[in-house]
Amino acid sequence: MQMHLTGFMIYCPAPHTTMSWVYPREKLRHQWYEIGYWEEIARTLEEGLFDMFFFADGWGGGNDIGIRYAVQWPAADPTVLVPRLSAVTKDLGFAVTMSTTFYPPYMLARKLATMDHVTEGRIGWNIVTSINRGEARRFGLDALPPHDERYDRADEYLDLCLRLFHSWEDDAMVMDHESGIFADIDKIDRFRYEGQWYRSTGPLSVVPSPQRVPYLLQAGSSDRGRDFAARWAETVFASELSTPAMAAFCDDLAGRTEANGRDPDQLRVLWSASPIVAPTEAEARERQSEIAERIPLEASVAMMSGHLNLDLAAFDLDTKLSVLEGQVDGTQGMFDMWHRNGEDPTIREAARRYGAGGLGRSALLGTPAQVADEMITLLSEGGGHGFQLTPPYYAPDYYRDLVDLLIPELQRRGVYRTSYAGGTLRDRMGGGSPPAWTRPNVAADR
Repeated sequence: MQMHLTGFMIYCPAPHTTMSWVYPREKLRHQWYEIGYWEEIARTLEEGLFDMFFFADGWGGGNDIGIRYAVQWPAADPTVLVPRLSAVTKDLGFAVTMSTTFYPPYMLARKLATMDHVTEGRIGWNIVTSINRGEARRFGLDALPPHDERYDRADEYLDLCLRLFHSWEDDAMVMDHESGIFADIDKIDRFRYEGQWYRSTGPLSVVPSPQRVPYLLQAGSSDRGRDFAARWAETVFASELSTPAMAAFCDDLAGRTEANGRDPDQLRVLWSASPIVAPTEAEARERQSEIAERIPLEASVAMMSGHLNLDLAAFDLDTKLSVLEGQVDGTQGMFDMWHRNGEDPTIREAARRYGAGGLGRSALLGTPAQVADEMITLLSEGGGHGFQLTPPYYAPDYYRDLVDLLIPELQRRGVYRTSYAGGTLRDRMGGGSPPAWTRPNVAADR
């Protein structure tokens, strides 16, 4: 087993653990809005041989509580940040989150193809459909399309984007200096796409990039989200609360992937986690307590509300989550996760755990040896290929602690690389050239 690791951030003060921007002032080297903050993280992740620096993103937030506590807000554009970070790293991959609901397909394909050139084949696309009405209002809409319809639209969106990425044959750009011919027009697909929701024409105005198709990632864990992931994703990010639930998720996703004519062994599953590692278990537990104590309950409730697209503050906080069944139109997979684990927490209980990092796995806490033991056990018993790690405290120091303490322990166990191999992000994740299923069937033109 060779473990994959990614660093999860949002271009904001606190990516997931609420109030993680709070830190002793004398230890702050850079604020989150300064480029040095992000460059330090990128260099540290590369030193630790992480697969990628992953950026979640969204256009919602900004209500009173979100503004007061910086609940995943304010959030800047990571597609602008990543090219700068790629220039100060050599091997680290990058993934950006871009919504199929709000980006026109041609614009998204053009941006990602350009970023793949700029990063020299190190770009991935985290495919999202957006989750709450706050995002819709930013674009002058009253609401998002219904949950499953967003995925139906995204299926067509991916179909079109792949057609754009493949609109140039490999040898279409000839650049013949003697004849003055730049490209062979017979090897460029000037298609017309007419779908139910999207229309466009080819070709893409960007020549094929090092990966041609950006590495495709997705995090939907609802029933419809899993179908989407099984059709399109190369890596899936997931959250579960027990190893039996992890194993069931992997088995279910493998079955859906095989049903789509794909080899399930080529699909990577990475689990969300926020391990706290310290030289002693006592130090790790003390840090965990400090993190939990500074998180206001109303801030955690606000974050869960945004993700579920349901105002939880309108309910009594001792309401069981089961009462909300059928009212969630946002991240349904996160809501269902509790039920799959046989739990029915109150809103108050769920918010406290969610605001402190999502899963709240206390076992991923302690000395490097203790945390490494648990990570290895989770993968051996629950399945999957690695972890997506998000900081519960000042990110530059958090990742430095992981690289100095945890990574050497994983390497001593023989479960983590000691050097980078492969040139592109897809190479590193075990792919190579774009999978055959990413090449559209041009004979079935619309």
